[in-house]
Amino acid sequence: MSFHNMSWVRYPSRVSTAVEDVIASQGIVARCAHVHVALLVPVSLVTGLFNLTTFIRGRARLGRLDAFLSDLTVTNVLVTLLSLTAANRPDYLATSHLACATLSFLSNVCYFNAQYVQLAMLLVFLRQGPSSCLRRDTKGTTGPVWGLVALGGCALCSSLGVVSLLGTSGELHRPTLCQLDPLTAWPEYEIVKVGLGCGLALVLELAFLTLLAVQRAQRDAGSAHPAVVAIALTTFACRLPYNVALLQRARLKLQGDIGSPKDEVFFSLAELALFGESYGNSLAILFLHKPCRLALLTLPGRLFGRCRRGGRPAAASPSSKEGVRYEPRSPEMGLTGR
Repeated sequence: MSFHNMSWVRYPSRVSTAVEDVIASQGIVARCAHVHVALLVPVSLVTGLFNLTTFIRGRARLGRLDAFLSDLTVTNVLVTLLSLTAANRPDYLATSHLACATLSFLSNVCYFNAQYVQLAMLLVFLRQGPSSCLRRDTKGTTGPVWGLVALGGCALCSSLGVVSLLGTSGELHRPTLCQLDPLTAWPEYEIVKVGLGCGLALVLELAFLTLLAVQRAQRDAGSAHPAVVAIALTTFACRLPYNVALLQRARLKLQGDIGSPKDEVFFSLAELALFGESYGNSLAILFLHKPCRLALLTLPGRLFGRCRRGGRPAAASPSSKEGVRYEPRSPEMGLTGR
């Protein structure tokens, strides 16, 4: 059997005769998908948009760390939107190979971009120290911006290389059941993605975290920014089971085996755990990054102040009481009109 002939690949739940195993596995996946869509997706979107608004409002005071975290925030919001493709699990998205390849490309761009940005963030922290990362760049923001553009270009090239291994170029308009990492992709797809996204990147990330912990022990206790460490640990925890599932899927393809319903449910749960990375990272940025945390703490006061100003009746001017003609100035009229 040719390793590039994936016409025999099927989802085990669609062809298995073990009805009880299929029902049990689909029930587990359906409950987890409902929790993801009902709880994690709204919280992740609200948190991500709040963080993004905070970065945009304070863009004149952005430092290197803020630039990295704003890039991660945009990526987290995009991943959360892409995770809605799993909303109808255990059923899969019915679409064409072309649309599925497009979704896979966008998903891989976000996947590699988040990994490369975190590696660059840890490297900058190790080389320049946390004080340099937290300090605003007085020479302008072109340096961090061009750095993020370069990282995005690397993520784009990595995604193009991985998507070229889908093996569906000759049947782009045929219907298929789609995941963000399609089942019918060549085994090289999973192997290359694991190599780029886990084998090398996560090893480097763990090495940087170890060196950062050594620096923190040798210096003061606040030498490592907590958001950086929390994001790195969340990424490792969410991506490790997913990369294990990718390797297991590649192994089954190389053996000519479609697997069992248990293999399918393991991959679906690992995919939902991968989507949880955006949720965890958004919360880490909100609660551990000082500008976002301060914006959250001052939000109730700002809302309460606006409600009080909106509900307070306009006081009569002294000139109007004395019968003197009063012509309000335009700025004051604009403020009152609000």
